[in-house]
Amino acid sequence: MAFERLASPEGVVWLRSGLLASRGIPHGFSTRLGGESPAPFDSLNLGLADAPGEPDAWDRVDRNWARLLRATGLEGRVLVRLRQVHGHAVREADREVDVARTAPPFADGDAIVTADAAQVVSVRIADCGPVLISDPQARIVAAIHAGWRGVCANIVSHAVARMVARGAKVDRMVAAVGACIGREAFEVGEDVKLAMEQVGLGQFVVPGTGGTRWRADLAGAIGEQLLGAGIAAARIDLDRRCTVADPDLFSYRRDGARSGRMAALIGP
Repeated sequence: MAFERLASPEGVVWLRSGLLASRGIPHGFSTRLGGESPAPFDSLNLGLADAPGEPDAWDRVDRNWARLLRATGLEGRVLVRLRQVHGHAVREADREVDVARTAPPFADGDAIVTADAAQVVSVRIADCGPVLISDPQARIVAAIHAGWRGVCANIVSHAVARMVARGAKVDRMVAAVGACIGREAFEVGEDVKLAMEQVGLGQFVVPGTGGTRWRADLAGAIGEQLLGAGIAAARIDLDRRCTVADPDLFSYRRDGARSGRMAALIGP
């Protein structure tokens, strides 16, 4: 199903998966539009606030988060965030005291699971792939941050396995992959090509320009791993927007270390 572009009365522009919305799953994928942060973080920057140079202010970042929570109907829940490290660690927001923080420092990890309807779990992105998964019947959800390193570490399967261990069923799961860097913009070296080949994803790296350079289809690889985890294609929503090409989205590859961050968030 298609992703829908929505705008709140405050001007927050965000994206909603038609598939997740059809199951009544509260969630959202932010854009860069509708916040308070000045350039170069303009305007709905959700972190990092400590980028090189003059940083964005945490109080502005927190107000931006509050705007997004209101826009997506998730206001009033405990917002759970991670310090993302491009690995495969899965944290459980409703079972780990050190994860359920409303302010930094956050726990390390790249996927977060909860069954607590009082919480909303989230990941931040600026080219990596954001993945949201839900078993609507068990009311268990996961938010996943999947860059190429996370894909090669099979972060998706680790998160699905943790959901199953909590009582979720793969044949009931629905998933949405938000906008990330597209294949035409994602030029990679031989190291990334080999790493993806080693985990059976070589078909998602194609020859690029310059002889030794390649182009990687990150969204396609994430979709393949969702299929490999047992989630049927009809229950996967894939947004093919490219963060580098779309000026309404933040992109580290395009803008460098001073890029703002977007977020994907979901609640049971």
